[in-house]
Amino acid sequence: MAKPLIQLALDSLDFNQTLALAEQAAPYVDIFEIGTPCIKYNGVDLVRELRARYPKKLILVDLKTMDAGEYEATPFYAAGADICTVLGVSGIATIAGVVKAAKAHHAEVQVDLINVADKVQCAKEAAAAGVNIIGVHTGLDAQAAGQTPFSDLLDITELGLPVRVSVAGGIKESTVTQVVRAGADIIVVGAAIYGAASPADAARRIRTLADGGSNTHRQMVINKIGDILSATDDSYNVKLTHMLDNAKRVYVSGAGRSGLITRFFAMRLMHSGYDVNVVGDTVTPSIRRGDLLIIISGSGETEQLVAFTKKAREVGADILLISAKSDSTIGDLADAVLQVGRSDQYSKVVGMPMGTVFELSTLFFLESLISHIIHEKGIAEEEMRYRHANLE
Repeated sequence: MAKPLIQLALDSLDFNQTLALAEQAAPYVDIFEIGTPCIKYNGVDLVRELRARYPKKLILVDLKTMDAGEYEATPFYAAGADICTVLGVSGIATIAGVVKAAKAHHAEVQVDLINVADKVQCAKEAAAAGVNIIGVHTGLDAQAAGQTPFSDLLDITELGLPVRVSVAGGIKESTVTQVVRAGADIIVVGAAIYGAASPADAARRIRTLADGGSNTHRQMVINKIGDILSATDDSYNVKLTHMLDNAKRVYVSGAGRSGLITRFFAMRLMHSGYDVNVVGDTVTPSIRRGDLLIIISGSGETEQLVAFTKKAREVGADILLISAKSDSTIGDLADAVLQVGRSDQYSKVVGMPMGTVFELSTLFFLESLISHIIHEKGIAEEEMRYRHANLE
């Protein structure tokens, strides 16, 4: 069975916001749907712009044509639309007009079954008229009244018509697998992507589910860390390496689980040849001008770490904060702040409590930094192994 296509409903009236959303979700979706409000407001220019930017994506224009099918659809096919929609309630004559326009441009037609009383009969007649896609669609008003498209979807897929079946109506992560099992060829997703804190992250998760993947807890953790690292500035490895190389000595500090991450990092820095100390160890010497203090703190507000930062500032040491926030008390005192991910990615994640998202993402970020260092400097593993502790 072929994997279903993911269709993103672009419903904003704003031209630039529509293009920005398309750019974020593009790696994970197959069809850009220019929603009815969006196409009414922006017109054929938006079709042309999306076609120019995404020549390999399918573009669906949700005209919901009700009359004058050929006349209304033709300019949108000419502008680059691959699919235009016509309402099932419009009647076969109007549907046939859109089919004629589509054939003239080697394109496709979707019949939207929204508000059709006898959806099965309409689907049969539309297929016989040459329609390519049957759209099972529960509209926003119907969704608000508690309706879903799942029963209608089963009715249509069981007909075995020589068409693809599209489903729309409140589809989200928790229901993607259900519609795939029901036989949907095209899954239309709107608010679950454009209403998410990170549309790209949401689109990727939905893509994974549609392709037969699962949202196990293990996969959830992997996905979240991947999302954070993808949003982290690629130039940080170069910036941090430069600060390390210009420091006489390196000091690292963090509290709680972030403190454990600093120890992982300190060990690898030592293996890489840096003079590194962990703040709080009994043999850690006093910090001086020319040294570098690296603080790892998701909030940038931990009182003990603020005190360490102020002391380092008094003696003239350089200070680097690695944080989940761009602005904080420690950040204001630091010479540089490396923000891991974006602030909006740290909202509550069930199953990853109390800083886990930041801590694990930072661990992976710092491991990638070490990889950068040893490759850039040509440090052999044998050299690192030579520095490894042998009193253990």
